[in-house]
Amino acid sequence: MCRHRILLALTLSLYAGIGAAGPSGSEAGAFAPGAYYLKRMELFAAAPLAAGDIVFLGDSLTEGAHWGELLPGRPVRDRGIAGDTTAGVLARIATITAARPAAVFLMIGTNDLAASPDPAPSLARQREIIARIRRESPSTHVFVQSLLPRAAVFRERIEGYNLALYGICRDLGATWVDLYPGFLAPDGALRRELTYDGVHLSPAGYRLWRSMLAPHLGALRAAQPGAFAPAPVPGGPDPG
Repeated sequence: MCRHRILLALTLSLYAGIGAAGPSGSEAGAFAPGAYYLKRMELFAAAPLAAGDIVFLGDSLTEGAHWGELLPGRPVRDRGIAGDTTAGVLARIATITAARPAAVFLMIGTNDLAASPDPAPSLARQREIIARIRRESPSTHVFVQSLLPRAAVFRERIEGYNLALYGICRDLGATWVDLYPGFLAPDGALRRELTYDGVHLSPAGYRLWRSMLAPHLGALRAAQPGAFAPAPVPGGPDPG
């Protein structure tokens, strides 16, 4: 119990430091972490990242994957928090960059769009998240994944957001991973066979996601030989 309190205190002090520094301080400072967010951060603090890790960073879509099972033999680390937003990721980005991971696969923003019709603040935070990874951990390969479809009513907003996010990646030298077309149904929603509630992914959805990451994981392995061991993926193609 004492250890958990210490970790929680360190986490809270980290938020305070982020909120007071840098051009995005007002954005991060306005973020108020909820109980579940803090519990996840305690868990992350108890199992810190290491150089060479491949970090999946995002919200419930990321948290819901069993990345170690989907990508066996690779040092993959799940840093997803259900309900998270770009503000939440920005508030904890220093805990990612401090470890100097080999790669970060970022997917965040769908909860922002569900909460607000104005994408501009969220996109500004996306830019700052990517810029900070590039600045604070220059050796980390940054892969920015597009938002996935959800209900058809969101189609126009998601496609506009993804287009703007692609432009940010191009500006900052991050690798764009366009998952959106593979998950899109003809009616503009998330394909029914890939989800169980119209937002979150079924096992078939995670298998598709894994297959679409294969070329990027292969390129990462080629760029960093020996950084992680190749391994076949049971029931699917070998990611690289």
